[in-house]
Amino acid sequence: QMAHVTQLPVDIVLLRHGESEINLAHTEPENWTKEFIQRHTSNYKLTDVGRQQAKVAGEWIKENISDQFDHYLCSNYTRAMETAAILDFPNATWHADFYLREQDKGPSHYRPQGQRSQISHDEELEKDRFYLAPSGGGESIAQVCLRVDRVVDYMMYHCPGQRILIICHDSIVKAFRVLLEKMGQARYHHLETSKDPFDKVHRCQILHYSRRDPKTGHISVRPSWLRSSCPWNPELAKNVWEPVSPPVYSNEELLAHVSQIPQLINNNPDREKQLGIS
Repeated sequence: QMAHVTQLPVDIVLLRHGESEINLAHTEPENWTKEFIQRHTSNYKLTDVGRQQAKVAGEWIKENISDQFDHYLCSNYTRAMETAAILDFPNATWHADFYLREQDKGPSHYRPQGQRSQISHDEELEKDRFYLAPSGGGESIAQVCLRVDRVVDYMMYHCPGQRILIICHDSIVKAFRVLLEKMGQARYHHLETSKDPFDKVHRCQILHYSRRDPKTGHISVRPSWLRSSCPWNPELAKNVWEPVSPPVYSNEELLAHVSQIPQLINNNPDREKQLGIS
């Protein structure tokens, strides 16, 4: 699907929603009331802090990117739609897309710590943070990428060469990164385990992908530049344009990568000889 890169928008602006009720609940256990637990994650609203983050983000985008976009997309989850509205783009027509919904992190994620599964979610993820789904059910980030790729299809057919603003979730921003940067499993794992705040996707953080060279104005065939900004706390993002260079490998580089993984089982030469395999 990513082969027809010349059809992608010139500017793709991704924004994670502001702080929500579920974000706050994970830091304040007393908020886990029966009513709160029974509410589906799609219906959690922003907190007052999240609303202020969204307001600041909207002002920043208008001043530093544009006050008008060709297309406006948002997740159909309440916290994303609320963020989109608070950005306050004049005459914006938003399309709420369920492909942009948050990653399904399994039922234990939406419970207070003491009620979660005995299987450690973190222990499961240590095996593979890219392909494994959360313990107890849910989606892996690889599965999220498959539905985000449908949004990439939408952009190619409906927004070629244009400018699009997308309000979504942490996992959706990560999936876009995987697709647009052709990010591999090792790089994704590095970002997930990094302690560097620049490697995280903070609430109301903006990732601006562009095919336009910020110095020359030249339009490339694919998103070749990325600027990450966090308007409500500028220290959490670099806010500088950086090149996007999808990795390519020589034969030797592929083998060097493979050699880092220890061999666990292999052929038995004596058995091969008995079977007449040379």
